[in-house]
Amino acid sequence: MYKLLALDLDGTLLNKENKISPQNISAIKQVIDGNGIVVLCSARPVNAMAAVICNTELEHLIRYFISFNGAWIYDCIEKKDLRFIPLSGHDVQVITPLLTGRKFPHHFFTRDKIISSSKDINYYTKYESELFDMEILISEPVNISQRDDIVKVSIVGSTDFIASVADKIDQKFHQQYSLSKTSNHYYEIMSHGISKGRGLHYLCQYLNINAESVVSMGDQENDISMFQFSEVGVAMGNASDFVKSCADRVSLDNNQHGVAFTINQLWP
Repeated sequence: MYKLLALDLDGTLLNKENKISPQNISAIKQVIDGNGIVVLCSARPVNAMAAVICNTELEHLIRYFISFNGAWIYDCIEKKDLRFIPLSGHDVQVITPLLTGRKFPHHFFTRDKIISSSKDINYYTKYESELFDMEILISEPVNISQRDDIVKVSIVGSTDFIASVADKIDQKFHQQYSLSKTSNHYYEIMSHGISKGRGLHYLCQYLNINAESVVSMGDQENDISMFQFSEVGVAMGNASDFVKSCADRVSLDNNQHGVAFTINQLWP
């Protein structure tokens, strides 16, 4: 019997209205009622993850969040960090001039704020600010580069722009930082060694659960590391062909209660 289910949020647990369907809620309760642990794993910050289950039946049932793609692991019951790994001040000093010099649209995340070095806020930054209910702080690049609380940097733009930028950033930074495409419009830079898979591994060690007891579900490239760690990695029906090729099985899409579909298969 599987002991832990790790769920991505956007495009996986959440439907196109950014809601959790009653079918998915019922299925998750089935796992928890059977003494399973359900963990939410997302590129979102903790507060934005908590908002997803606020005022639902899951609010007091899900204890652990793997946030910022694994950089922040949080215990909601004890209200404490299990792990928090921001970018170093040196990292921010290296990354900031590269992005501003090449005029790549981008923003920075702390635990509770989005920081922009431009007063001309782009659409994708505004979207995340509204979606996550996070304030946008405008700051000069020189001031940003002196901060020690930046967790990740998001480069934003159109699908074609992100595809072209990803190759350039990969070539320059893949040995120094963790790089992650979290959707067609967001490409993220974090401290070296950060991934959802490593975050999940860390949490499982903390909980004394082995990988053979873990199922993970996701729809984006940043979820593949979870698939690689887990006994069963499940790609959503709305995932790309590449993500599906990295999974052990494929579920229905996020608008067809794909989470519930898989739970009903694996937790009979």
